[in-house]
Amino acid sequence: MKKFFPIYDIKAIDRRTTELQGIEYIQLIDRAARALCDWVTDHYTRRKVVVLAGPGNNGADGICLAILLREREWLVDLHTYTGYKGRRGENNEACLRQLSDTDIEYDENEAAPSLAPGCLVIDALFGTGLKRDLEGPAAQVARFVNESKCEIVSIDIPSGIGNEDNYLKMTDRQIIRATHTVTFQFPKMAFFLPELHPYIGRWHVLDIHLAPLAIEEAPTFMYYSDNTEAAALLRPRSRFAHKGVMGHALIFAGSEGMSGAAILASKAALRTGCGLVTTATAPASYVPLQVAVPEAMVITPHSERRDIITWDDRMNIERASAIAIGPGLGRDPYARELLRMVLKTYGERVPIVIDADGLYALRPLLDEGVELPPNVILTPHPGELDRLTEPHTQAVERVDAACLLAIRHKAAVVLKGAFTMTALPDGRRVFNTTGNSGMATAGSGDALTGIIVSLLAQGYSAERAALLGVALHAAAGDAAAAALTEEAMTSADIVAHIPDAFKTLKGKQ
Repeated sequence: MKKFFPIYDIKAIDRRTTELQGIEYIQLIDRAARALCDWVTDHYTRRKVVVLAGPGNNGADGICLAILLREREWLVDLHTYTGYKGRRGENNEACLRQLSDTDIEYDENEAAPSLAPGCLVIDALFGTGLKRDLEGPAAQVARFVNESKCEIVSIDIPSGIGNEDNYLKMTDRQIIRATHTVTFQFPKMAFFLPELHPYIGRWHVLDIHLAPLAIEEAPTFMYYSDNTEAAALLRPRSRFAHKGVMGHALIFAGSEGMSGAAILASKAALRTGCGLVTTATAPASYVPLQVAVPEAMVITPHSERRDIITWDDRMNIERASAIAIGPGLGRDPYARELLRMVLKTYGERVPIVIDADGLYALRPLLDEGVELPPNVILTPHPGELDRLTEPHTQAVERVDAACLLAIRHKAAVVLKGAFTMTALPDGRRVFNTTGNSGMATAGSGDALTGIIVSLLAQGYSAERAALLGVALHAAAGDAAAAALTEEAMTSADIVAHIPDAFKTLKGKQ
């Protein structure tokens, strides 16, 4: 897992870096500008560049970038803004003085800069220090730029978003809509929020060599992960392994008309390396499961009545090393009582994944005061999280709610989304940065449940199973999208590409 930080902590790391490396802050600005210049020239052919530079350090980055691009013989227009206080910061002034050695001319506080077709706009107006709405010329510029057809690269964060205190106040604000946002050393929390995606566009993190000790010393509860971090979680398989030692997953899933959920979860569990899978399902799903997943054992209740919890003796649940409950289970009282039985009887013995209809059944049990046993993983999508906690209107609220839920119940909470976040019982939150929009398809969550329960059954801890499971699921989704396109892939394709997910992660080891 890689650390990232709230805005105020990043500023402290910057200051600590200058102390440890014996440099001035202006030298950090120069590093950032040089990294930006390399990024721009790598991603774009030479063209006219219009740099919009505000009065602070974000504007200083933009001014230095303008100088460096001009040195590489790019055509550059520079427009500067003094902001609400009518003055510039010390670093900003220092960068402006460097313009005397160039042929770059600049104007000040111009509300509507000239934007020729095909030019590139660099947004360096206001970064993460902004604590108010854009006003005056800056707001007019933002509106004008957004209405143009130019590509926009925002430095650090699109102007108008500001710091974390502003994330709940995006309605009716004037914000630059970037094509790309290029930030330094760490992503920002804003990058993981769907409400802010229309402004941020595609984001990129550039290394500006902040002091490793400064990063190591700084505490945080925020992390992100990619395939490299996930690969480190994989355990080798013994040459002498057999099905009896590779875990036995028991999956409660499926009901009349919902056999597909049980099939997807069962197939995913087997594809992820579990030695044995038993699927406990409704009588109506018995034949579909036997045909679709011949490798799985299938059991059904003695009774056709869904208000009676009686299972065939072949279940032999004592042998299960992990349990998943919920995919396609149905939302009648039977599902709630089945979940109650599983939690009470087996929760202290084996880890449990609760998903889909299992989460629907969980809320009334929590309201009754039922306590979750240790090593439980909850895998809600945003709507299911709202049901478990309370309704929310913004993703940043759901992130906090998922973390509180994990802490309160000592569970891992996997909040599914574009950047699926795993909230851990100790307060850490880990965002997965892989995956794609093609995974937004029916049954994708059922596949994730099967992957996670398989890892639990094989002996991975709840934390590792959640983090690795999310990564494998996303890597399989990326492989499916590469083969089939995001538009055409289905959840069955995600399951079919789990082998490619393992290849991807093992290639990172």
